[in-house]
Amino acid sequence: MTATVERPHLARPFSHTVLIDSAALDDVTVLLRLYRTVYGDAYPLRLGTDPQAMTAALTDAAVQWWVARDVATGAVVGSGLLRTDPVARIGKVEGIAVHPDRGGEGIAGLLLDALVASAFGPLGRLDSVYATARCVSPAAQRVLLRHGFQPMGLLPGAVKLRETETLALLVRYRDGVPAPRKALGRVPEEVAALLAAAGSHGLDVSFDFDFDPDSNSDFTGVRPEPSVERTSSRSGAGLDVSQDAALVRRRYARAHTRETGVALHQPNTLLASSDGRYEQFAVIDPTAGSGLLLGGPSSLDSPEAPEAPEGMLGEVVQAMAERGAAYVEAVLPLHDRRQIERFLAYGFAAGAVYPAMRLKDGVWHDYVVLSRTTDRPDTRSLCVDDRFTPYLKLHGRSSRGDA
Repeated sequence: MTATVERPHLARPFSHTVLIDSAALDDVTVLLRLYRTVYGDAYPLRLGTDPQAMTAALTDAAVQWWVARDVATGAVVGSGLLRTDPVARIGKVEGIAVHPDRGGEGIAGLLLDALVASAFGPLGRLDSVYATARCVSPAAQRVLLRHGFQPMGLLPGAVKLRETETLALLVRYRDGVPAPRKALGRVPEEVAALLAAAGSHGLDVSFDFDFDPDSNSDFTGVRPEPSVERTSSRSGAGLDVSQDAALVRRRYARAHTRETGVALHQPNTLLASSDGRYEQFAVIDPTAGSGLLLGGPSSLDSPEAPEAPEGMLGEVVQAMAERGAAYVEAVLPLHDRRQIERFLAYGFAAGAVYPAMRLKDGVWHDYVVLSRTTDRPDTRSLCVDDRFTPYLKLHGRSSRGDA
C-alpha cells in the first residue's frame, strides 16, 4: 500500500490560464511526457525520467513537488520540485520545466513562487535554498535572480547533457539569515579570487566576520595565501571500491550523523584503501557524468578528520572517473584551509561559494565548492546574466548575457 504524505495544498489560480497544485501519483505518466518534451533524451535527473524514483519522491515528506495545470483542460503544463533536508535546514530547487507551447506566460516564475513559499513561508523550516541553472542561455538564471536568488559561482563541466555543460549556482536565504558568521582569516589565493568575485556584485546578505558589526559581504577581511603547488601523484596503495548499497549506507551511517553529513545527499559508493586506513564516501551519477565527495570516516568539518595517505585523493578521482564521474565536486568549509589546499593541489578549482551554508553553535559557516573535471565543457555556447560576469572572468571568458 502506498503511504499518504501530508502536504500543503495550493490548488488555486495563479493566473488566468494556470493554477499551481501539488503533484499527485496519478501525474507520473504526464510528468514523464512533459520532461521528455522539454529535454528530449538528455535530461539527467531521475526525477523526470524514472517512474519508480518519481513515485518515491511523491510519497516523500521531504520533497515538495508542484505542477502547473491548465485551468481549462487540467493538463500539466509545468513542473518543479523542492528537495529538503530538515536537519541541515537546506533545500534544493530542481526540475523546473514548462511545456514549450506555454513559454512566455511566466509559468516558471509561478512554480518558483510556490517552491519558495514551501521553504520560507509559514510552514517552511529552511534557512537557505539553492539551485543550479544551465549556461546556454541566461533565461533560467534570470528567473531565479528575479526571485531573490543570489549568484554564487560557476561550475564548469558539472553536467553531461547532449554535451558537457557549465552550471551556475544560485542561493536564496530566509529573511534574517545569516548573522553572525565564522571568521575566515587566510585562504589560498585561488579561493581569494572567488571571494573577490562574490563580493564585487554586492551580495544582499549581511555577513559579520568575528561578530564585527563593521564587516560586510565583500570578503575584504580575507587575506590570500600563495597559490598551491599542483601534484599528480598517486598513492600506489591500492583502492577497493564498493557500490553495494546496503554496505555503503551502513558504513556511512556509522561514520556520520545527520548533523555532519552533506545535506541532501546519501552516498552510493565507498572507496577505501586496501589496508583499511582510509575510506572516502561518494555519490556517482554516471548519467550526469558527475560525482560528489562526501568525506571520509569523520566529518570534513572536524579538525580531527584523519589525513589521507599521500596520493590517495588522486586514486579516488581516477576511480570515480572510471565509473562515469568525469566531473568530481567537493564542498568544504571555507575556514578549513588544510583541506582546501589538499584539493587544490590535485587540480580542483574553486568555482562557487555558499555563504552561511550551515549553522553550528549559533555561528554560520561558509563553504566553498571545489571541482575537477577530465571532460572540458564546451564554452562556445556559454551565456550568462551580467551578474555572473565576475565569476566568468575567473574562467577567462567574457559575458554573452545579451545573446
